[in-house]
Amino acid sequence: MLFPGIPRFYIFNSDFIRSRWLAAWERSGQRAGVEYGREGGKVDTLMFDAHARMEAEHWWFVGRRRALLPLFESAMAGHETDLVVDVGCGTGGTVGTLGRSYRMIGIDQSAEAITAARRNYPEQSFILGAVASELAELAGEAALYLIMDVLEHVEDDRGFLATVVDQARTGSHVLVTVPAGRHLWSRHDETASHLRRYEWDSLSALIQGLPVETRLLSYFNSRLYPPISLARWIGRRLAVSLGQNNTDFAMPPAPVNGLLARLFGGEATALAAALDQGRPAYRQGVSLVALLRRR
Repeated sequence: MLFPGIPRFYIFNSDFIRSRWLAAWERSGQRAGVEYGREGGKVDTLMFDAHARMEAEHWWFVGRRRALLPLFESAMAGHETDLVVDVGCGTGGTVGTLGRSYRMIGIDQSAEAITAARRNYPEQSFILGAVASELAELAGEAALYLIMDVLEHVEDDRGFLATVVDQARTGSHVLVTVPAGRHLWSRHDETASHLRRYEWDSLSALIQGLPVETRLLSYFNSRLYPPISLARWIGRRLAVSLGQNNTDFAMPPAPVNGLLARLFGGEATALAAALDQGRPAYRQGVSLVALLRRR
């Protein structure tokens, strides 16, 4: 294999790109079946497999956690022994990582996801069940709720967010992340069974009217926006995905993976500086983040 392991969007030879992507597409075969996962949305079993394999080391997962760490820390300041609830925890990578510093619990209604989470992070706590029924029992202990890349799977995204906010105690926080930019739609979104990608205005409208104070609403994963945008454009033109199994997940060589994680994670400084300032840290990005405080 020429340039083994290097993500296809780093190689700008159109004939090479086309031949490698088409070969990958043919190898992938028919898509696997789907299982109901995060409250109402379907998540392809291929996506669960990709998440479980890569979320501990892949630059996107590692960089996202690093970028958002100051927001976690701000939300938990003075409540370090309280509970953090990962709503729609998937295969458990966030719980496994943050569980080294905080008391964590993950909730998901996909048996496949929870099985993988319990296998990968046996020292952590995971609940298989519907969000609405489980949150009521945890509300008194929880200082932070994470809804990270979940709402895009949910038909009634406003109702889902409102349910979490309603259960939250006064002064607790809800941290939301979603994929951004309708123009970035790709096969990855389809495999993940996304129903939508968000804009700043649409996420703001979703929050409007809820009993919360918005401490931050911003784009992020901004530094890597140009190459990712280009990669998505090429993928749409060729009608292929950029990684494995119709997703964008492909593990690059370790030096490249580390560099991308540092670039993404380095956005932590700007996100922290924008907290409580009434302005976004970035005005363009691949994702959006909101940190909400319950009134």
